[in-house]
Amino acid sequence: MGATGALKKKEYTSKDGDFMEGPGEGAALRDRLAEALGRDRFELWVNGDTILQQHPGELHLVFATSFLCDAARRTLGRDLSQAAKSMFGSSTQVVFRVDESLAKPSSVPAPHIRPAATPEPAPAPAPAAKSPTDQSGTFDTLVVGRANELAARAGAQLAAGNHAGGPLVVWGPPGSGKSHLLSAIKNEFRQRFRRSRVLMLSAEQFVGTYVEALRGGGLPSFRQKYRGADLLLVDDLHFMSGKRATLEELQHTIDRITAMGGRVVLASCQEPGDIDNLGPELLSRLRAGLVCEVSSADYATRLEIARRRTNRLRLAIEEPTLEKLAATVSSGARELLGAIERIKARHELLGEVIDRALVEQVAGEVNYQTIRRVAMDDIQRVVCDHFGIEAKALRSNSRHKSVTEPRMVAMWLARKYTQAGWREIGEYFGGRRHSTVISAHRRIEAQVGRPTSIRTNSGSANLEDTLGQIETKLRQA
Repeated sequence: MGATGALKKKEYTSKDGDFMEGPGEGAALRDRLAEALGRDRFELWVNGDTILQQHPGELHLVFATSFLCDAARRTLGRDLSQAAKSMFGSSTQVVFRVDESLAKPSSVPAPHIRPAATPEPAPAPAPAAKSPTDQSGTFDTLVVGRANELAARAGAQLAAGNHAGGPLVVWGPPGSGKSHLLSAIKNEFRQRFRRSRVLMLSAEQFVGTYVEALRGGGLPSFRQKYRGADLLLVDDLHFMSGKRATLEELQHTIDRITAMGGRVVLASCQEPGDIDNLGPELLSRLRAGLVCEVSSADYATRLEIARRRTNRLRLAIEEPTLEKLAATVSSGARELLGAIERIKARHELLGEVIDRALVEQVAGEVNYQTIRRVAMDDIQRVVCDHFGIEAKALRSNSRHKSVTEPRMVAMWLARKYTQAGWREIGEYFGGRRHSTVISAHRRIEAQVGRPTSIRTNSGSANLEDTLGQIETKLRQA
């Protein structure tokens, strides 16, 4: 069949003047592309919030975010180009574009995912917020940002019944929203497929139930229950490290469920390959599926989490103060939510005014209690390693940008992670005056959350990403 005759196009003009596929033809185009590339793989990136536009000699894919656009280009680009040329002619070019207006809540397909950068108005009165680690989480309450977008999108696809094959594995540090995502997948899947058999439990519960079944002769019932699930979700996989018999049982459970067309979702604080004694057989099963890393929430995500929680709790906190809270408490979502609960308690029980001073005090307390003790020697070592400079340069009188920017970052980190005063920090970093330290701290503070670049040993990088990477290293040091 000729390329132009493969699909007759019914055109209409969009609001920006582009020509797009008519509704029926657009669905046919999606189906043909999905069939050519593999439906699960295609629909992970090209779903209802992605627009397909056919132009003379070009096929445009318009995404809601640059993250999705870049990821689709990397993962689908070559195969999509081949499919487009087969369908429309050898000269057809595939163009990937971004239209951020597509990220509006109304345009996101079910299950609903709200972008982290979109502010939301105060909701109607709601019950007291529950822990983010319980099983009441939904996609509506899941805040999605750069740190978890792939995992959230994959989870939404699975919950909608579009994921098949190997298990979905989500891994990342505590407080990064893994349990919330598992809960959202469970609740959405159960709502869509009401007669399905859905099981969600922790790895510790799986181990305990399995051992009890072995001792009590209930192994056949155990296997009938778990291997017969349509959706099995297991949290804290790393807990099973070294438990050979249980890991073997889990492996056979995964094999049985996937062979019957069911789905498995696992969460862990470690990448599967870093879990001790996981076993090559189980590891190969996990890597045959989709392994998604989630990291600690970035500033935009933390700010949206803070907005939602304070709205739900009916706490009147001015936006600049909320921004300060989100910028200061960066260790995780749980710590941020805990800080908000403290602010609420001090306001309601002690009558304290919610202002910047109270927020800074509470944030400092939370950081001091939840973040490991960090010395200025640690900060200097990690900063120098990240920027590729020597310690003597950091403490020198050099005013070269390659030195002054890392020095400002180091001073900002010292103020955040240590109990040292302005003068002490200045003395440590080359005998500088306290006013110099204050100025450096204010400059970094003003740039957090903005699209600011900074030069590292690997090239130009986003300042917020750089701070996040350095802070992660500090916590692991």
